[in-house]
Amino acid sequence: MDTTGTITSFSSTPMTRFSIGGDVYGVQDASTSYSLTNPDPQTLRFQVQQGDHAWYDDSSVDRSEVSGAGNIPGGTPLNLNYQFMVEANGPNGSFTNTADGWFIVGQMHNDDNSSGVGTSPPFAIQLVGDHLQVVARYVQPGQDPSNGAGNVQMLTLWTDPNPIQTGVYNNIQIQADVSNTGGGYLKVSINGTQVVNYSGPLGYGQATNWEYGVYRSTAPETVAVDYRNMTLLTGAAATAPTQPTTPTTPTTPNVAPTVTKASASPGTGTEHVGDVVTLTLGLSEAVTVKGTPTLSLNDGASATYVGGSGTNTLTFQVKVAATDTNTSALAITAVNLANGASITDSGGLAANLSGAVKTFSGLQISNTPIMPTQPTTPTTPTTPSTPTVTTPVLSVADSSLWVAGRGGHVDLGTKLSTTDPNDKVSLNIKGLPKYETITTGDGTTFRGGNITLSSAQVASGLTLTSYYRGNAHPVSTLTLTASATDPVTGAVTSATPQTITVTDPRPSATSGSTANQDHGLHHHHHLASGSSTLAATVPQTTSLANYDTAKGSQASHSFALLNQYLAGSSGRVDGGLIAAAVSNGTAWAQNAFLTKPHH
Repeated sequence: MDTTGTITSFSSTPMTRFSIGGDVYGVQDASTSYSLTNPDPQTLRFQVQQGDHAWYDDSSVDRSEVSGAGNIPGGTPLNLNYQFMVEANGPNGSFTNTADGWFIVGQMHNDDNSSGVGTSPPFAIQLVGDHLQVVARYVQPGQDPSNGAGNVQMLTLWTDPNPIQTGVYNNIQIQADVSNTGGGYLKVSINGTQVVNYSGPLGYGQATNWEYGVYRSTAPETVAVDYRNMTLLTGAAATAPTQPTTPTTPTTPNVAPTVTKASASPGTGTEHVGDVVTLTLGLSEAVTVKGTPTLSLNDGASATYVGGSGTNTLTFQVKVAATDTNTSALAITAVNLANGASITDSGGLAANLSGAVKTFSGLQISNTPIMPTQPTTPTTPTTPSTPTVTTPVLSVADSSLWVAGRGGHVDLGTKLSTTDPNDKVSLNIKGLPKYETITTGDGTTFRGGNITLSSAQVASGLTLTSYYRGNAHPVSTLTLTASATDPVTGAVTSATPQTITVTDPRPSATSGSTANQDHGLHHHHHLASGSSTLAATVPQTTSLANYDTAKGSQASHSFALLNQYLAGSSGRVDGGLIAAAVSNGTAWAQNAFLTKPHH
């Protein structure tokens, strides 16, 4: 039980542990000098660049996290308190986040070893763009909690309407009981204001552990977050009232002014050469302007500051010129503070101007002057044509695939395209056997003989995974049909179906082959046991809680695999494999304590 938040025995090396207030946490990062640092005894700093991930991740994610080594049983009250800050990584001191899948900064992680399947977190604190968000998930008792099963109910409980401020710590308190059989609840307060008060089913019926840092779908920008004073109470201590402390004299935080509104006059229509457009920025408080700030526009021009210092409204103007670029929607792309220009509050704190970036739909810019035209004879209006639907194109890289059983992966190599951007395009796959699954790039897994995927899911990449455990060579035929639907008329058209033949496992060229057939990318270290050949065996998952018990069995297992290999080999025995099997017996057990699946 962590009551102090003090960090001891700190380490940033993956698969090592350290203590936070007495609670043990394991390190999951890319092992760089910046991934995880400890600026002071109460603070952890996490940073990721594109391509940084833990040893069990693939290239589709970036990760730098610590994960609690101890699980909290379901139905146990818990109380989390900490301060959280994002560091500026965008223009004008803003925060930029273009991750299009997820960006989690704190999660209550499910015990996937108990559930037997990989899951998304029962609740998470995350960022959508530059806005904080709280989500929760649950299944009914006894249901499969995997994403592909379709049973998970996701609740978006709160999204901050305001962008997160960089360089400012936010006080976060979380009270929860992760239970889907009654008594579940989640309460979240940000800076003393309760933003979530949910009562209802929560989680999947298994134990959970607290995990935090940065976990996102890969993105190009570097991001860094800081946590300090992390405390975690469970059981009766999580609900017991605390003794009041002597109140201190409150201080007014010096919060930077922000842009709350951007508007244009005129707001719609087409402006020609010589016309003047006035742009107005509304701020959260009165500001002082020094110098001459300007606004960069997407037509190549700049709007110049004309007034508003001492108020919370600043005015800029621009005259359309023949050198401007024609645009269908004028937009502010940046605020420029050149030649010593500044916009500050009364205390001298620079304003956060990221909110000034805005597109004014319907306000067009034309670089031609208005010329009088001769009236033309009106023409008879024609009947508008009925929208049509265009047949999509399905590309299959290889119509004959093979994949090893017991967790082998292979890329389906499918692509969808269409010449009509308005059509809704999908891909139907029939014939998927029970021992195979298809996983999209965002980690969603599908099963069954008749599944339909959106064009976005296909574009993210489709991976076929086989869990066949027999000794035969089963062959399945997948029938793939691309369809398009017109959103106006509802008309549907489909391309000619194509097939992919999948052999599992690949027939051997000779009867003693031990070549490893697993060429798939692993989202997590999902591990299998009971293999009939050395080639089909993959490492076995060992949770933190079972680390000491599994340590010996892993070593024994490696010698058993070696015996299988020697018995099945018909050619030269590779001495290097013997040495690797002997030396890795202990290493597999050492590395396994954090190879549990993660979201």
